[in-house]
Amino acid sequence: MLVFIFKYIQLSIFGGLSVLAFSPFNLWWMAIVSLSLAYLVFYHNQFKHGFLMGFAYGAGMFGFGVWWVFYSLHDVGGASTISAFAMTCVSVVVLSLFPGMAFYFASKLLKSSSVNFFSVFVFAALWVLFEWTRSWILTGFPWLLFGHALVDSFLGGVIPILGTYGGSALIVVIALTISYILIGACENYLKKSIVLFIVIGLVSLANLIQWTQPDAEKTLNVAAIQGNVSFEMKWDESQRNDIYSLYLKYTRQHYDKDIIVWPETAIPTYYFELKDNLIAGIEEELVANNVELITGIFTYDKQQQKIFNSLVTLGKQNQFYNKQRLVPFGEFLPFRWIFDFFRDEVSIPMPDLSSGQGSSILMLKGVPVGVSICYESAFADQILDSLPGAELLINVTNDAWFGDSLAPHQHLQIARTRVLETGRYMIRAANTGISAIIEPTGKVLARSGQYVEQTVNAKVYPMKGITPFILWGNYLVILISFLICAYSIFLKFRS
Repeated sequence: MLVFIFKYIQLSIFGGLSVLAFSPFNLWWMAIVSLSLAYLVFYHNQFKHGFLMGFAYGAGMFGFGVWWVFYSLHDVGGASTISAFAMTCVSVVVLSLFPGMAFYFASKLLKSSSVNFFSVFVFAALWVLFEWTRSWILTGFPWLLFGHALVDSFLGGVIPILGTYGGSALIVVIALTISYILIGACENYLKKSIVLFIVIGLVSLANLIQWTQPDAEKTLNVAAIQGNVSFEMKWDESQRNDIYSLYLKYTRQHYDKDIIVWPETAIPTYYFELKDNLIAGIEEELVANNVELITGIFTYDKQQQKIFNSLVTLGKQNQFYNKQRLVPFGEFLPFRWIFDFFRDEVSIPMPDLSSGQGSSILMLKGVPVGVSICYESAFADQILDSLPGAELLINVTNDAWFGDSLAPHQHLQIARTRVLETGRYMIRAANTGISAIIEPTGKVLARSGQYVEQTVNAKVYPMKGITPFILWGNYLVILISFLICAYSIFLKFRS
């Protein structure tokens, strides 16, 4: 019994180690090490208890990787310690089901008695399919995907070709190949492994390919303003004039820029309340200085009686974008008949927002810009909606929800992955950090600290051309994964 328990503790530790692959640690190879070690335990147990082993691995991964949910619920949402802890545990349990299911189906499709190269791809396909399922089921949570870690690696060139899930598949294939070498597979398998590592070397050469090209005739000087407005101050009506004054002060210092970006809900009230006074006043200054500004704000549709988390452009013209992917439990309450108790436990400032529709492209300085708000940057398909038309990306966010935890660093890494997938510059303005300007390779040109008033400046270029990932999105990798699993099932039944 003790040996049995020790194995699951071991797997949880290995799952926790995988978090070191992500930001702020950026030890991308730890994703390979952790999964390789977990697979060795799985293999030596002859693929028995697959679900429990995968669940234990997931519990370590998400228990360490998303503990900041507790901070959001307790410190920001005002939930009691017991309630916040219980809801955080439930979140970890639900997320751990997905690696659990990947290991479970592997235990059904693979045979411990026969080591073969195809089994590596079967497990990789299962892992990808359950990462992908986690990205959309129950509104989706595409966080801590293995592919995100590759943005800081020499294998990052696979991302603009096959996307994040292609990166996840590559990590799993490498991890299992190492596992089988350590197991001591037959000579034939070792030869195939050598071939695989040659292929990996070739994949690394993809970093040399420049899929998109800058439009040198449209150089843009941009600034992202980080006001460092605390969560309590943002929702205190008596503080709003101070918030306006803060952003106006920093904006007036950067009228030499072409585009200025304020964070998500930088103006924490409705557009219609300000358009005739504050907004009209600043627009006169922007037009006089030939500057365009984009800011987060709330908008209200009187006809539909709906509230939106929006972006509005100020300057020569007003354009609007309404957030389409809302944060569950933060901006809307899913499955109310189940989670209605949540309203009583957690204080959420705007819990009944509506999802927007329409194009996510806005025009700034004559350049088509793909815009997104906060959580939307975690969804590749959401960013792809504006491509290939968009030549520049803007993301605004409010990561004050997460405090000084791993989440703001993870969120920035996810945004960098979106940039690498699409080959565009991104201007990212965060309320309390981390604001950044990211170049098409996923590298950060300039970034802010956390919990400081700071403006991030850089020169960016509209980008022409498309990456292969823009052409096929996630569909190619998901389709291949389905076909591999289907063929594996066919072989299983035939035998």
